[in-house]
Amino acid sequence: MQAPFSSSLRALAAERGRGLELALVLVLALLLAWGGWMARAEVVLVEVSVRASIESVAAAVPVTTLVEGRVEEAQLGLGRRVAAGEVLVTLETGRLQLEREGHVAEIAGLRAQLAASEREQAAVAAAVATYERGGRARSSEVQASAREAEVEAVLAASLAARDSSLAQEGIESAEAVERSQGQLLGRQAGAATRRLQVSRTAAEQRERLAMFQVDLARLGRQQSLLRGEIDRREAALLGFDRTIAEHQVRAPIAGVLGHAPPLHPGAVLTANSTVAQIVPDDALRIVAGFRPAAIGRIVPGQPVRLRLDGFPWTTYGSLRGVVVSVASEAVGGSLRVECSLDPTSAPAIPIEHGLIGTLELEVDRLSPAALLTRSSGRAR
Repeated sequence: MQAPFSSSLRALAAERGRGLELALVLVLALLLAWGGWMARAEVVLVEVSVRASIESVAAAVPVTTLVEGRVEEAQLGLGRRVAAGEVLVTLETGRLQLEREGHVAEIAGLRAQLAASEREQAAVAAAVATYERGGRARSSEVQASAREAEVEAVLAASLAARDSSLAQEGIESAEAVERSQGQLLGRQAGAATRRLQVSRTAAEQRERLAMFQVDLARLGRQQSLLRGEIDRREAALLGFDRTIAEHQVRAPIAGVLGHAPPLHPGAVLTANSTVAQIVPDDALRIVAGFRPAAIGRIVPGQPVRLRLDGFPWTTYGSLRGVVVSVASEAVGGSLRVECSLDPTSAPAIPIEHGLIGTLELEVDRLSPAALLTRSSGRAR
C-alpha cells in the first residue's frame, strides 16, 4: 500500500513545481511588459492655466468725459453696438448756449456796422471821383479865364503903347493916353486876379481831396477795428462751439459697449469720468495666465485647447488655437500667454469678447520611466 501512496505524493510535488514555474513565467512576462511600457509608452504632460479668457486683439477703448457737467441724456446699454462718433452721453449746455447766442448777436451787429461803414466808404470814394471830375472842369474854366485876362492885358498894353506913341507925335490926346493906361492897369489887375483864382481853385481842390482822404482813412481804420473785433468774437464763438461739443460724449470707435454702468439724467459727472468701454470689432484671441513654473515650457507654436466655463465641453466642445507669444517673466505671480483662436473648432459656441474658461496645452511627451525619474528627482 505504501508504493501507490508514494507515487501520489511524487505526482503532487511535480504538479506544484509546474504551477510555480508557470507563475514565475507569468510574473516575468508581466514585468517585461511593464518594463516595455515604462520605456516605450508616452505620457502627455499638460499645463493648465490659472485663468483664461477670450479678448479682442485691439484693447477695449474707454469712453470718458472731457468736462464736468450734469447729464441731460444718456444712450448707454450693455451689448449695444455703436458707431464711431455716435453721441452716447449729452451734458447740459443751457448757459453756454445762451452765451453763444449773445456772441452771435454781437457778431451780427458788428457785421451790420461794417457793412454801413463800407457803404459810406464807397459813397466817399464816389464823391471823390465826382469831385475830381468837377475839379478838372473848374480848373480848366479858371485857367481859360486867366488866359483870356492875360490876352486882354496884352491887348491893353499894346493899345496903351500905341496911344502913348501917337500922343508923342501929337496925334492922340493926353486923355486918350490916360484912358488907355487905365484900361491897361485894369486888364493887368484882372489877369492877376484870374491867376490867383487858378491857384486858389487848385488849393481848394487839394484841401477838399485831403479831407476826402481823411474820411477814407478814418473809415478804413474803423473797418479794420470792426473786422478785428468780428474775428475775435468769431474765435470766441469757435471756443463756445468746441466747449459745447465737449459736452457731447461720443464713441471714439465702432464696436460693442462692453461696460456701461447705468446713467440717468440729472447725474453729475466730473471731468475724465469713464462712462463706458467699447470693445472694437476686431479679431479675437485667447489670453491666459499660467504659474511661473511654466516659464521655458511654453513656447510659440504649441497647440492649445480652451474649455469655457459657460459652455460645458462635453456638450459644446473645446476651442482650439496655437500659442502666439509668451511673456518673458511673470507679473503678479502669473505668466501671460497669448494664443490664436480658431472659431471653427467649436461652431456651437457664440464666441465673443469676455468669455472665460481654462486653457490647456501640451508641454511635453515623456515615457513613464522618464516621468517617474523626474518625479523622484523633484521629490528629493
